Amino acid sequence: MKKAIVSFALALAACAGARSVQSQDPLPGHWVGVIDRDGWQRQLSVMIDRSEGSYRGSWMSLESQPGIMLDGVRRSSDEVHIELAALVFDGRIAGRTLAGTVTNKAGSSVGSFTLTRLDPAAFRETSGP
Repeated sequence: MKKAIVSFALALAACAGARSVQSQDPLPGHWVGVIDRDGWQRQLSVMIDRSEGSYRGSWMSLESQPGIMLDGVRRSSDEVHIELAALVFDGRIAGRTLAGTVTNKAGSSVGSFTLTRLDPAAFRETSGP
């Protein structure tokens, strides 16, 4: 009988945890990966935060460039749109991966990008409901 109660409690706790993970916003966090522009790959790091209903963040080339504030970040479901001064990143989130295309501001394709979130939002502690 005790085993049945313990099993039921564990199953209930697992279901409650799964529900809170699914309701987490997958975009905020530290993302690292590569941008491939015309066959030239460069490592990059992107930090995205969410505050008061909007996203903001910074982008940095890990090889040579200092950090740059993002001009804009939008998310709709699993689609993400990130704007820099000269480039636009349009991609999709799938688990801990964000991947898509890179265009210049005029709309011409210049390559692709793939990022992996290092600090998944699902594992962060929240301070309230």
